Amino acid sequence: MNTATLKPKSTVGDVLIVDDDKDICEIIKKYCENMGCFRNIIIANDGAIASNKMRNQKFSLILIDLKMPKKSGLDLMREFDDKSLNKKTSVMVVSGTLDKTMLEKSIALGIKNFLPKPFDEAGFQERVLKLLTSSGLMK
Repeated sequence: MNTATLKPKSTVGDVLIVDDDKDICEIIKKYCENMGCFRNIIIANDGAIASNKMRNQKFSLILIDLKMPKKSGLDLMREFDDKSLNKKTSVMVVSGTLDKTMLEKSIALGIKNFLPKPFDEAGFQERVLKLLTSSGLMK
């Protein structure tokens, strides 16, 4: 199945893209737009901005890079708790630095979804659809 042309039938809510590389943000935003299932696509270019957004808005999907200025992806993941608007099950780590130590730290924080850079649109959409389906947001 070619997921790059797959158009889910329902809207699942908002997505937050957290990455300090503006080009990566634009590529991911385009991939999300092409899926046609997100109400709003929000971009945060550092962890501090993302932290504020996550405290004030619920997201169906949060795509987090690990290495960023001001606050790392791991620091962001440490902010999730039972009182958070957002859940760890909605997080996907999107990073070019997924070494063993970073993976272990992310998993220890309860993160289970990873997408290593580089990736193509089909691979991205396949992983995102799998996460949305497993979290019950999409059938």
